Formats: sequence, C-alpha cells, structure tokens
Amino acid sequence: MNKIKRVLICLSALLIIALTVTACGSSASKNENVLKVGIDDTYPPMEYKDDSGANTGFDIEVAQALGEKLGMKVEFVPTAWTAIFSALEAEKYDVIISSLSITEERQKTLTYTRPYIANNQVIIVKKDLEGINSEKDLKDKIVCVQMGTTSDESCKEFNKVTPFKEYKQYEKMTEALSELKIGRVDALVADLVVAKYFVAKDPDSYKIVNTTLPNEPIGAAVKKFNTALAEKLDKAMEEIMNDGTLKKISEKWFGEDMTSNIE
Repeated sequence: MNKIKRVLICLSALLIIALTVTACGSSASKNENVLKVGIDDTYPPMEYKDDSGANTGFDIEVAQALGEKLGMKVEFVPTAWTAIFSALEAEKYDVIISSLSITEERQKTLTYTRPYIANNQVIIVKKDLEGINSEKDLKDKIVCVQMGTTSDESCKEFNKVTPFKEYKQYEKMTEALSELKIGRVDALVADLVVAKYFVAKDPDSYKIVNTTLPNEPIGAAVKKFNTALAEKLDKAMEEIMNDGTLKKISEKWFGEDMTSNIE
C-alpha cells in the first residue's frame, strides 16, 4: 500500500469517527420526551417564581397540562422578554408559552397554536388619579410599559398622535408597577390579565382605566416552519379546552373563565 493510499484511508476513518460522534451528540442533545418552554418568569400571574423559587402561574400550569397530554416532561427556560424571540430562533427551547399576544407582525416569524386566553391592553393608574380616561388623555403624561411588548408597540403609536411628556420602558413589569406606585410615572399600559391580578392584589394603590384598547388573544408559538410541533400543541390545546382543564386553571388564577369567549 503506497503512502497516498494510507493517508486517504486514515482520513476516511477520521471522517467516519467524526460523523459518528456528531450524530451521537445530536441525538443526546435533543430529548424528544422533553418539551422545553421559554418563559419570562417576572410576569405574574402568568409566569413567575414563588417564594421557594419554583415556577408558578397561569401559563406554567397550561404548559404542564399540554405536556401531560403530549406525554412529555416540561422543562422551563427562563429568558428576559427582550431576548425571548431570538432564543427561540436559536433553539434554546421548543415553544414560547409566556403571555404571547397574537399579532400579524409576529405571525411572520412564528407559528401559533389557537388562542387559549382572552386579553387586551389596558391603562393602569394610581387609585386616586383623575383625568386619564382613554389613550388620548396620555398626552403630556409620563407613560411607561414593559420593553418589547405589544403595549410598547401601541404606546409608540399613541405617542405620535398625542405626545407624552416622557416615555419610559422597563425590562420587567414589576419594575414598571413599582414606578407607578411611587408616582414616578402617571400611567402604565399593560396586558389585561396582568393588570387585573395586580389591581386585585393592591386595590388601594391601582385602578384600571375604563377604556378599550386593542384585543390581543394569547397563544403558544414555535418557530415559523416547525409545523409538526405546532400541530401537536394545537391538538393538545384543543383537548384541554374541551375537557375543562383550561377553564379550571383560569378560574384558579383569575376567579373567572377567560378561556371560552376569547374573541
């Protein structure tokens, strides 16, 4: 056997070994019995840490119910909201189940399940504040939102029509609520599901303005072309809707069924 043949044989052997190791690593890194769920765990009552550090909330229980229907173990992957879409794209997890409003813009890059809870945007102010009755009254006020949310997108549009005195964006909803409570901002625009929770917890500090902003039902979402997983999740979502599981979870967290008349 000449020297060239020996080199070629060695290279072929190394290539086979490398491919084998890569294949083994690939199968080990993706456990088909585990559903990895991306969440922003600073968004009560939807997803947050309890006093023991465990994940809890409405979306957490929805994800666990879906996992049960799929026969999969659910693993939560906490991610800052500002990075939640890029982390999905990078396959840090399989699905986002984290108060994700369904919008036309997001549907360009995501595939959603059917919506599973009703939601719209609302304005939260301090209990004793008068004079803010709609988005038009936000003119010359200090307004805040959680950064990167659909409330953020809407407020940028409101600001063009009725300019705010100042516009503040916070990474966490809890930060925005604290700023509102101590009077550093006049109004906070947020999801109804979150607003109702915090107002119920502290009715002496906050109130929801009686106005109607965009309707934004919430759904779970996977990468745009991951249709196989989207179909499985959608079927499981239909099952927990039909068997009353979703209604029961909603009544536990909100004191009412917000899952039946979503539109």
